[in-house]
Amino acid sequence: MTLRVETVKRWQLELHSAQDWLQYEVGVDGCFVVKIQCALCSKHKAKLKGLRNFSPAFVNGIEGNSLKKDNAKKHFQSEMHQKASALEKLVSNTLDLPSALGQTIEESHLNRLFDLAYTVAKLELPLAKFKTLAKLELRHGVDLGQTAITEQKCREYIDYIGRATKIELIQAVQEAPYFSVVADGSADPAMPEKGMIYVLYVDRTGLPCMRFFGFRDLERVHSQCLRRTVLDAFLEEGVDLEGKLVGYMADRGTVRADMAELLQEDMPYLVSLGCASHRLETAVRKVFYGTAFDSVNEMFFVLAKLYWACPTQLEELRALAQVMREVDTKPQLADGTRWVQHRQRATRVLLQAYPAVICNLANLSAQTVLPKEKAIYQECLKSLRNVNFVLHLLLFSEMLEAIGKLSSSLQNSNVDLVYTASLVEKFYGTLEQLSRGIPQGTLGEVFKDAVKDPQTVYFSGTRLHCEAEAARAFGEKLPSYVAAVSECVLPRFGALHQMEPVRCLKILESELWPDDPKELENYGNAELQAFSHHFAKLLALNRVDVTKLLEEWEQFKHYRAKSLTEMSSQQVWQHLLSRERARFLNFRHVVHILHCFPVSSVVLEWGQAAVSRLKAECRGRISAHTLEYLTRIAVEGPEPDVFDPQAAVSLYCFEHMGFFTEPAVKRTSLSTLSGHGSSPPSKKTCFSPVECARD
Repeated sequence: MTLRVETVKRWQLELHSAQDWLQYEVGVDGCFVVKIQCALCSKHKAKLKGLRNFSPAFVNGIEGNSLKKDNAKKHFQSEMHQKASALEKLVSNTLDLPSALGQTIEESHLNRLFDLAYTVAKLELPLAKFKTLAKLELRHGVDLGQTAITEQKCREYIDYIGRATKIELIQAVQEAPYFSVVADGSADPAMPEKGMIYVLYVDRTGLPCMRFFGFRDLERVHSQCLRRTVLDAFLEEGVDLEGKLVGYMADRGTVRADMAELLQEDMPYLVSLGCASHRLETAVRKVFYGTAFDSVNEMFFVLAKLYWACPTQLEELRALAQVMREVDTKPQLADGTRWVQHRQRATRVLLQAYPAVICNLANLSAQTVLPKEKAIYQECLKSLRNVNFVLHLLLFSEMLEAIGKLSSSLQNSNVDLVYTASLVEKFYGTLEQLSRGIPQGTLGEVFKDAVKDPQTVYFSGTRLHCEAEAARAFGEKLPSYVAAVSECVLPRFGALHQMEPVRCLKILESELWPDDPKELENYGNAELQAFSHHFAKLLALNRVDVTKLLEEWEQFKHYRAKSLTEMSSQQVWQHLLSRERARFLNFRHVVHILHCFPVSSVVLEWGQAAVSRLKAECRGRISAHTLEYLTRIAVEGPEPDVFDPQAAVSLYCFEHMGFFTEPAVKRTSLSTLSGHGSSPPSKKTCFSPVECARD
């Protein structure tokens, strides 16, 4: 399209003759315009980014077929341009003292109101409680200004807090060189299918962060629809996945579909891992349900009820165990959130206290005169002295020990994938050994004695009742038990310990590097070459010089051996990514990518639990945006006493009152004011990821 310079000048006079806001770039011929941009929006771009309707078109400039008067007129009438004009007036006109003082007072009022709204959201209180808390503040003499104190205002403040935090998150993801996506479907069957999206990236300090990105509605559960939804979620926020996406993880079958395979068509290097921790314990529970292990679980319940309901009997058991030098004797009720951990502990305690329990039950059976109690004691003794029960108890213990370690390693937001892979490999070794039908340890000894001579089988000093066919039947069923557990674990982990990208994580374990300089010279070289081969396309997109990777790897190993030996692995990589970026320009890409491997979606479970609580009836009807902001505050937000509302207040003042506030002096937390701690913690508007694991 040919556009003359005179035409553009005429547009500016018609739209706004008093302000020189329309800039243009002339072509080589000097007669026609090739590019138009808004001078005001370009000047105040940093402050306009927070607007909901921000558009980079006239900031970067429009060209070609977009050079039309209608486009210029629409931009001139847009809210974005009006805000830029207001900012220009504030810059050009010096504020008088009364006006500046009024803005400061208004800002202080808003800080208090935003603090109250954030406290309501963080504590997951009904929004109607905002009015009650505000009235209490007024009763204590706190000046909250003339703003209306209503539930609607609380929702508005929370929306601004959420928007300010979302802006910070988008900027962090845009600045991150690489990231991964973790998605899950809605847990509420009564509501339309929603996708819950988390993003895993490395922040400026060199630490991996799992952050809640937002909700997205799914038109239908189909792979192409899922792919489009995830891609659009990032493109809408100006985040391009090409050259930055490292991995993808989805939890529920409805959300996962074959999404990873579709993404790998364009990104063959993509690391796709199923959530290692999701529903593992539920699956293991189903494996043992309806088998001979039910008698073991029933015995846990009977013994716990027997001794927990009668303190006198428990004291007798403890006194007897003290004589026998047993450590942990109180029978455990094998029930709770973590099925494997509770069964594991109950099994361990019963095996330790087995002689004391047998002796105590025999004494109780001999002392009681009540037929009902006597029958219970005798029935327990009969079951505990049965070789079939003891064999299943020992097998239960051996399997749960391996599964328990694996499950415990996955109950954190930051999972050590190298350690998890080693546990998987060890667990497979245990299963392979049991599948051969030759148990080891105490289980093997009892099994061999039962097969050899059923009349002289002992366990922990107690003679067991053994039938000739009991041991053979157990030996025949053993492979089926192992196969059932294998079918449970294999689909969730597969050959995790043999995956090429996972094996490359060996590089990050700096604490395990050899101390001998000769061994260190070739350490990790094979893994780095495998990494370069797998992520060749991704490295090429980011202009990484693969030929220099090995050289920089050698330099960093020597640098770490001389200067960073006292640091932990996490501190070493934080140091590299924050202070030595320029020195290791190519190798830092390797560290970034390895830190972005998605392993566990346990954080999504916390998010889904928060959504269920937030949608309770007492909170009333809330919009999708408000639900997203409330979820982010509940899951990732700092405690109310260390929250800084400055960014949200600045955004509110800018959009409602036409002035942009500057950050005020940081306030200290209540713990610092009370004398706990030597230095005040910094206020945070940026929400940090959850640090501790939750049951």
